[in-house]
Amino acid sequence: MIKRPTLVFLHGHPVSPVIWDFLASALSDDYAIVKPDFSRLTNHTSIDAYADELHGQLVSSEMGACIMIGHSMGGYVALAAAEKYPDRVKGIVLFNSTALADPDTDQQRQKRDDAKTMLETEGGHAFVEKSIPAMFSEEHRHSLANEIRQLVDAHKSLPEDAMLAGLQAIRTRPDRTAVLQNAGIPVLIIVGREDKAIPIERSNELKQKLPNAEFVVLEESGHLGMIEEPEKSLLAIKPFIEKIHAE
Repeated sequence: MIKRPTLVFLHGHPVSPVIWDFLASALSDDYAIVKPDFSRLTNHTSIDAYADELHGQLVSSEMGACIMIGHSMGGYVALAAAEKYPDRVKGIVLFNSTALADPDTDQQRQKRDDAKTMLETEGGHAFVEKSIPAMFSEEHRHSLANEIRQLVDAHKSLPEDAMLAGLQAIRTRPDRTAVLQNAGIPVLIIVGREDKAIPIERSNELKQKLPNAEFVVLEESGHLGMIEEPEKSLLAIKPFIEKIHAE
């Protein structure tokens, strides 16, 4: 029997592996699941540093080639791993994520500066209280109010220094579109129609550059589709990883 690949779920910022609970549980009977927690690391200020951390964990666990499923910043880490350690990556799911660099605009720079200032002046609790609800679509902010409250409570104690380090890594990440164009590995891009962090227009721009990538739109989701539309997320991911297994 051919061994199925390991699934590595990489969380975004400022959240932790708990965002993957539904998908990881749904797939755990058939796949080995790895959910690294980078949410409390304070000494990594580049995406490459997180990728090196991931590689070290995979090596120490004697993991072979994996399918990387990365949310937002987790997608950036997966791309860096694919570039630096290509033998470790068998496929990539960019979940509310992109291979494009941060937009070089005054508006985006101001957005990052405002986030940094808020963390430094108001603290991590206030940052999480504002950031996490904003990730959801307007509809889900109401219908998933209890889930959002639980998610905020689960992350409000994250170290401010860890969140600041993550922000620095996000804003200085390079464009890694060429990594996906040249790597020859399967790619699935899952986007939220109502995603304000990575607008669907940006995802469509990436799609044009990656004609061989699979592309799924979660019509009612913002930036946390795995929580907003979990069943549809599973239906998008499962055939993709099954296809990789079959090959």
